[in-house]
Amino acid sequence: MTVPGTPVDPGAAGATGPAEVLRPPAHQVSPRAKTWWTVRAAIRWVIVIPVVTVVLAVIPAVPWAVAFLAFFVLAVPAAVHLIVMPRFRYAFHRWEINPVAVYSQAGWLTRTRVLIPVSRVQVIDTVAGPLERAFGLSTVTVTTASSAGTVRISGLPTETAQSIAASLTVSAAEDADDAT
Repeated sequence: MTVPGTPVDPGAAGATGPAEVLRPPAHQVSPRAKTWWTVRAAIRWVIVIPVVTVVLAVIPAVPWAVAFLAFFVLAVPAAVHLIVMPRFRYAFHRWEINPVAVYSQAGWLTRTRVLIPVSRVQVIDTVAGPLERAFGLSTVTVTTASSAGTVRISGLPTETAQSIAASLTVSAAEDADDAT
């Protein structure tokens, strides 16, 4: 089974071998992930801002103006966060699966790249919470026996996530060079 967006076989013309695996991952997550990240963050801000404002407003020693100011002090960074974060996250979140490895890059402030050889894959999970399902998205988690050996690819279309899980399951089962 071929995973959508899987690059050319490393032995094919145009591939450079091991160096090909070490370049940045080639594929972006779904554009719908930007909306999902925005809604998820907005839900958090909609809870945090009123709670902080109300707590400050009910403390007798705190003037009402401080609670009012706190609302705006939190609302401005929240608005900036909701505008900037999804765009940066989308620009930097990448993934790739090839015959050699599962590779992901994540993070909009702190960038993390994780590369797992297919021979080390032990568990492949596909998860979609209620909000992800509302946007037709899923997360694929590929795990090894190592505590540091996990690749999470969030924001994938559900069909792509299912295809990745099926393909990796077959690839990991067929790999004769099992390193576990």
